[in-house]
Amino acid sequence: MNWNDFGARNRRLNPLWSLGAGMNLGELQPYKEMIALSVLLQVYYLELESSEQRTREDLVELAWNSLERFGITKHGSPESVERLVDGLLWSGGGGDFEAYYYEDLSREIAVQKYKYFTVDEDATRTSWEENGTTVYRLSEYAMELIFMSHEIIDEFQVSIKLLEIQMHIKHGRVTRAMQDVNELISRVRKMTQQQQEYRNALRRNPKHIFSEYGTQRHERLEEIHQQFDEERKHFDNIHRSLARLANDEKDVIDFNELRQLSERVELSRRVHDELAGVVLSIFETETNLRLNFPEIFWGAAGFNFRTHVWEEWVKPEGLPDGDSLETLISGLFSPSQDFIYPLAWAWEEQEVGFLLEEGTDDPEEAGEEEDYRYVPRGIPWTEVCELWLPVFTGVAEQGSFTFTAEAFPEDTRQRWAETPNAVDLWVQFFHSVITVQEQEAEGHGAADECQKLIQRLIADHPELEVLRGARLRTTIASEPQGNVCLPGLEISPYTITIVEK
Repeated sequence: MNWNDFGARNRRLNPLWSLGAGMNLGELQPYKEMIALSVLLQVYYLELESSEQRTREDLVELAWNSLERFGITKHGSPESVERLVDGLLWSGGGGDFEAYYYEDLSREIAVQKYKYFTVDEDATRTSWEENGTTVYRLSEYAMELIFMSHEIIDEFQVSIKLLEIQMHIKHGRVTRAMQDVNELISRVRKMTQQQQEYRNALRRNPKHIFSEYGTQRHERLEEIHQQFDEERKHFDNIHRSLARLANDEKDVIDFNELRQLSERVELSRRVHDELAGVVLSIFETETNLRLNFPEIFWGAAGFNFRTHVWEEWVKPEGLPDGDSLETLISGLFSPSQDFIYPLAWAWEEQEVGFLLEEGTDDPEEAGEEEDYRYVPRGIPWTEVCELWLPVFTGVAEQGSFTFTAEAFPEDTRQRWAETPNAVDLWVQFFHSVITVQEQEAEGHGAADECQKLIQRLIADHPELEVLRGARLRTTIASEPQGNVCLPGLEISPYTITIVEK
């Protein structure tokens, strides 16, 4: 059996299996799936007619229409009908519906979230100004339920459907052509809604231009433009076929059906024009963003909590539990910070030495204030180079070296803990890629302390000459390892690697 598309089939059928599930409608319980589907269908035709009578109160009225149509009005009550409508708008928890499905790639059970109705933002914006009500529209999942018997999938091309309509009209199949025109209108409206959602998201946050949806939209732009060109020709051919059908088959064709078909074709042309207008407005918005706000396209410098943690991770994916939130933000607000370096080391950085500029034996000047010369503290390079020699020897021989407790004998670990200048160099190596100088500078006059260390080691140990010109990168060890705990010191397990020569 080929399991490659099982997950897609599973996700496609979940909304159908869950339709009406979990509802307790009393005497309407045996009919809940039938009533729910009828409400979806009625909303579908309202969208085809561009009617905005799709508020919650309108949906309740549509449900009563279904009960009357099916002859089961006596089994319904205001509470049960409203419960059915609310069960279509929201899940029992008030949010998305959830169902399990098999994920093909990961080969694991995953959770699918979906809705049968979503808010029609454009229509709601107008209705809120007038009467403060929310207008709903069918979601993609609900549209698939309606067209599932017709095998309408996302990849179904609009131009192919237009050609099919033209063939039906040419052969006098008016009823079939009417059905296809309605399906085409729904397909184009769905594309329009997707473009409107992207446009609204782009207006709220320009960063959506870099999102997966924005990238996919740009990949589909060429297809959309080709459809616009083909649609003009197809619509002209359809109108000519309708006129020819009215003249040649006037004795067998129902002119009322032909008139309705002509009106639906004209509506189809208008929704295509609406799609074109939305695409052009998005293009205008993106052009304005690129022209007037070029900084949003610049690469982000560094890492910040709001963008990389909160907006790109926590808000889209959420946290597994409440304790995770405390763990996430405790480091930002807790007065007790995690250990980094001993405080004594910070005070040592402030210590300076003073040397007499000149000694004097003149007793007459002995009582005067002595003049001292400021001498800043330096790095004990001899001791630091001894500690770092095994590190660069390992890099030269094996291509990398990881700072772990096991990498050094006990006496060397004690010396590392007592030599803050040697430990500080790990942090300096970690901030950037270090390219070892090709030529030895006179008097160890390197650009920074990292280069000074390397040049001193190479000068004293010729076997390290192989490091000249190498690019060194320092990272935290990828494998889960604990921090290196030395006497009075805790340090991350850094790994220094040759990335390019």
